[in-house]
This record gives sequence, C-alpha cells and structure tokens, in this order.
Amino acid sequence: MNLQQLKIFVSTAQTGKLIKTAELLKLKQPTVTFHLNRLQENLGVQLFTQSSSRNWILTDAGQALYYYAMQIVHLADESERVMKEYKSLHRGNVSLGASYTPASYILPPYLANFQKQHEEVHISLMVKKAPSILEKVKNYELDLGVIAYGKLQDNNLSIIPIIEDKLVLIMHPDHPLNHIETIRPADLTPFPFILHEKNSVSRRLTEKWALENNIELTIRMEIGSIQTIKEAIASNIGLSIVPKLSIEREIKEGRLVEKPLPNYINERFIYIIYRKNQLLTPLMEKFMNFLTISLKELNKAVK
Repeated sequence: MNLQQLKIFVSTAQTGKLIKTAELLKLKQPTVTFHLNRLQENLGVQLFTQSSSRNWILTDAGQALYYYAMQIVHLADESERVMKEYKSLHRGNVSLGASYTPASYILPPYLANFQKQHEEVHISLMVKKAPSILEKVKNYELDLGVIAYGKLQDNNLSIIPIIEDKLVLIMHPDHPLNHIETIRPADLTPFPFILHEKNSVSRRLTEKWALENNIELTIRMEIGSIQTIKEAIASNIGLSIVPKLSIEREIKEGRLVEKPLPNYINERFIYIIYRKNQLLTPLMEKFMNFLTISLKELNKAVK
C-alpha cells in the first residue's frame, strides 16, 4: 500500500468512475485499474463493488479504509504545501470556507485588503451552510472556516469567537409594530412571518426563542436566502428575524427597521475554526492574525 494507490483509491471512492479518476490524476485508465487491483490484492479484501450503472461503490471494508486513506492523502498534500510555503516564505494558498452571513456581509472587503497586501497568495473561498463548513474543516478539505453559529463546542477544532451576531426583528417602516416602543412576544403572533429555511442556524435559534416564550409564529413563507427575505420585508409583506450583521445597509438606507427581539438572549456568534492538530504555516498564521484582528476591530465598531 503506497501513497499513489491511496490517492487513486480516494479519488475513485469520491467520483465512482475510473475515467474521472484518471482525468483528475492525469493518469491512463489502465494504470488506475492496475493500482486499484494491486491495492485490493495486497490487502486481501474487496474494496469496491460495481453497480448496474458501472459506478464503483465502496464495500464495508472500503468505507473503513476510506476514513484513513482520506486523512493520509490530505496530510501528504498538506505537508508538501507546507514545505513549499516555508521555501517561498510569501507564496502559497489558503483554502477558506465560510457560511453565508460572513461570506456575504463581512469577509469580502477584508479578503480584498489581504490580497492587495499579498498579491502572490491565492485565496479560495468555499461558501456553504455552517454544518457543511464544519465537516469540511474537520475532514482536511479546508484550512479554516469562518461561520455563524450558535453555541459551538467540538473537541477536534480550535474555535475562536470573533463577533456577536444577534438575531433581530425586522419590518417595513410603515409596519404597525414600528410605532410600538416596547414589543412583547405576544404582540408578534397576529402578523405573518417570512423566515429562513428550516435547519439553518438562524431558524433553529428563532424556533428555540419562540418555544421559550411560549408563542407560535404565523409563517407565511420560508426562504433560503437572507437577501431575498430582506427584499420581501422591504415590500411590506410581513416580519422576519434575521442576523443583525446582514441588515446594516438596509437600515442605513431606511428601507428596513430593526427592533430588538423581546426576551432574546444571544447565542449566535461569528467564529473562526481550524483543526486542533493542524500545523499553522507562516502564511496561515499571517492570514489568521490578519483576519482575527480585522474582525475584532469590526466587532468593536458594531457594538
């Protein structure tokens, strides 16, 4: 069992096709087949079965090997990249993941600023829901993540809370509740709500808040995009509960009104996350320090 065999094995497990593995690794298909067969012979177990569509599907033994092989391959790639960064000192790549709120409303100007200062550094940004970013960081697919989340604990991750991003109530300036100085939870029940999709972090925290306050919201719509939710509320068709950092521009423009969510205790923060066992290269440390300092300054400004 050698590194090349494991790379071919991992790629085939992920793509399910020998031809795709050959294309990705720039090998000939017979070479891919040879190494997979040799790996199975050496281990003495069958790692794949073939489906009717000729996809290569992992057996139980293959699933067990994949867990270790993926880590070995990623660690080998990471070690090679680390050595290149030490050699070049300034060049390198940063693989960053972010959930939608920080990716849309926080990170762009800071990433642009870092890029201007370090033109030879390549930053790739993957934008997905927070749970997906968490898994990809833990599975060695991303160097670090910036996510909006509730209370977060994970023994496999270093977790740095950076910005408090509480949930707030938003409405059109002409909404009847805009004229009420102190809104109570019961005041919200007669009005329709447009909420973020189920299983999103903000939706889970909203449902927890409603349960704690013994109220049931009238949900007219569920939308997967906070931007679309804001546009709907700006059209005066309901109320919504969204992260405060996502509405700064609309509040300044006067298109939306923000009100405190009654009896709400914030649990939502923007976190920087990375693996506990991760070796931070000089480039990674530089990027982490830049991002941490920049976001902490932002946190002071929004308080």
